[in-house]
Amino acid sequence: MTSPELPGLVAVVAGGLSHERDVSLASGRNLVRELRALGVDAAAYDFDRGLLSNLERDKVAVALPALHGQFGEDGEIQTLLELIGMPYVGSPSRACRVAYDKGSARELLRRGGLPVPDSVELSAQTFRDIGAGALMEHVIDHLGERVVVKPSRGGSALGVTGVDGLSLLPAALVKTYAYCEEALIERFYAGIDVSVVVRETDEGLSPLPPIAVDFTKGHEFDFAARYTAEFVGLSTPDLPEDLLRRIGETACRAHDVLGLRDLSRSDFIVMPDGSFVILEVAITPGTTETSVFPYACTAAGTSLGAVALDLLKRALAR
Repeated sequence: MTSPELPGLVAVVAGGLSHERDVSLASGRNLVRELRALGVDAAAYDFDRGLLSNLERDKVAVALPALHGQFGEDGEIQTLLELIGMPYVGSPSRACRVAYDKGSARELLRRGGLPVPDSVELSAQTFRDIGAGALMEHVIDHLGERVVVKPSRGGSALGVTGVDGLSLLPAALVKTYAYCEEALIERFYAGIDVSVVVRETDEGLSPLPPIAVDFTKGHEFDFAARYTAEFVGLSTPDLPEDLLRRIGETACRAHDVLGLRDLSRSDFIVMPDGSFVILEVAITPGTTETSVFPYACTAAGTSLGAVALDLLKRALAR
């Protein structure tokens, strides 16, 4: 069945071989279900050796990547789709390659005048060659006793650890290096986790309502907190309207500074005094049952499927 609003089959590309495969598959299933509910002919395609031939065999009209992490947000799937001339939703490959690296993206945001955390990037090679003893005290002196350690590339809270004190930092770095050879160590900011999804419309960039993300105590930094329903709560934050507006505007500016297209999600920490920092900008926002994107669509009076359909039509019109 072909949707009256789209000329052919929509390929939701999910899965792949990154550490975030299971999350991607869950995102893909939700997108396919939402689109089919609107009468769209949508099917899931795995990111594997048969992907390009399968897309061409099935005469896919447009692709909707739902890949997270490596191969999905680092510009790889985008490059492949560009090579075969297939329209797709999302940022172009060149922007993905820059935005996927948290250290590089953070520097661009800082130069653009946007508030980002104080942080230090440290490679596994330096950690091994120089030694933890010579480095850790200087890191703590620079950033404070409470820090968050995360991979410079990747997402879904994999390899992320909250650290409270010098003695715990080396082990946290070793954990992070299992996912990425570069670690980002950032100052811990106490406040509310708030995320804003930005989408492009005919009128320009439009932020969906900011969403507060509340994690069960003891699961603030780990994978389980993000993807287990009992560990995460989503809500519209009880913050002043002016502050919510400024957060939304900042998310739009971050999207623009990084050269992104169609869709992004900016994650913030909002402090009690009303100041905030951007932790990171996601190129492919998740669409699982505990993800911000579907919840924000509902809060805006629309649905994930309706927003996805609009983005697909925009991709086809380019």
